[in-house]
Amino acid sequence: ATQNNIKLIRGYDKNLPRVSTDPPLLRQVVLNILNNAAYAIGRDGTITIATRQPTTDSIQLTFSDTGCGIPKEQLEKIFDPFFTTKPPGKGTGLGLSISHSIIVKLGGRITAASEIGKGTTFTIHLPVASPKGED
Repeated sequence: ATQNNIKLIRGYDKNLPRVSTDPPLLRQVVLNILNNAAYAIGRDGTITIATRQPTTDSIQLTFSDTGCGIPKEQLEKIFDPFFTTKPPGKGTGLGLSISHSIIVKLGGRITAASEIGKGTTFTIHLPVASPKGED
């Protein structure tokens, strides 16, 4: 299903190891990033979600959109509380700040890269769960 003609493309690695996480909190992060991506696109664009395992001890989730992009001078502030690129009344500036806190709490990290007029990519790294009995 598409909304505003925004296509969702999935590229999931089927052989990922388990991560220790908090599903409701991770869901909150994913929904926040997807909502921001849809807002940045407006209409007629693509959001690509991919998962992979770049190292033996971490997995990576990437969310790439074909939205308007974020200017470099704003990109370094997007995880700050109350910072928003949205017009007044459209955003609190808390979504990415809370998302950043959640990912750090889960032992991971989140980064963003963006190009004006081309889009933005958020990358989340989460640690692989220890095998049972090694905690």
